[in-house]
Amino acid sequence: MAIFGLDDPVAHQLSAQAPARTAYFSRKSAVSPGAYLDGDQLVLALDTGRPQVVAPRAIIRLPGDHNVSNVLAACAAAGFAGVPVAAMQSALEQFTSVEHRLELVAERDGVAWVNDSIATAPERVIAALRSYRAPVILLAGGRDKKLPWADMAALAVQRCRAVIAFGEYGPAVVEHIREAVERDPGALLSEVEAVPDLPQAVARAAVMARPGDVVLLSPGGTSYDAYVDFAARGQHFRDLVHTLTGT
Repeated sequence: MAIFGLDDPVAHQLSAQAPARTAYFSRKSAVSPGAYLDGDQLVLALDTGRPQVVAPRAIIRLPGDHNVSNVLAACAAAGFAGVPVAAMQSALEQFTSVEHRLELVAERDGVAWVNDSIATAPERVIAALRSYRAPVILLAGGRDKKLPWADMAALAVQRCRAVIAFGEYGPAVVEHIREAVERDPGALLSEVEAVPDLPQAVARAAVMARPGDVVLLSPGGTSYDAYVDFAARGQHFRDLVHTLTGT
């Protein structure tokens, strides 16, 4: 069984070439066989029988539409593996987060500190920014992977109150953001600056943060300018935040 995201045009096109039984998942339309979002309900439709409601969307404790898609993909895979709907619902009720993936590290004085260190490409930062409606203070940088940053910068100036760039690619991130501000003078963003490293980025965020803000580590670059991998970077962020917040 090969399972494809119907909302992605490339994945949909590839599904026609799969030398296997195919199924789909979608947030935007009903699919069969597969799993889809029907209003506020997660629905599983197998080859046989009527579609079954797995759970309400609200059961998903991870932020962001991309995580709804992830859950639907998991439901489709589990359904075709013979997992009962009740077991899927139980798993969703218990599943809270994955390390370094929009991981809530601490909440203090109305500020949420979130670790998304695994976001090593601008596209992942876009997904992270779309996950929050609250004003964001974005910590971005690291080492560049020679990927385009324009779309991420355009969204950042709309979703972020401030961007603090750090690491080897920090100065270039600042330039991307400033160029986006010039193209969008009505943007939310009010502050952008570069600092040498992650500890200084966290310290600056602590000064800037207001109640209701999300301080989001979603670098867009790799960790290799300063850390052995993204997990080490994420752990350092956790340690810094716990020290800062006393949590």
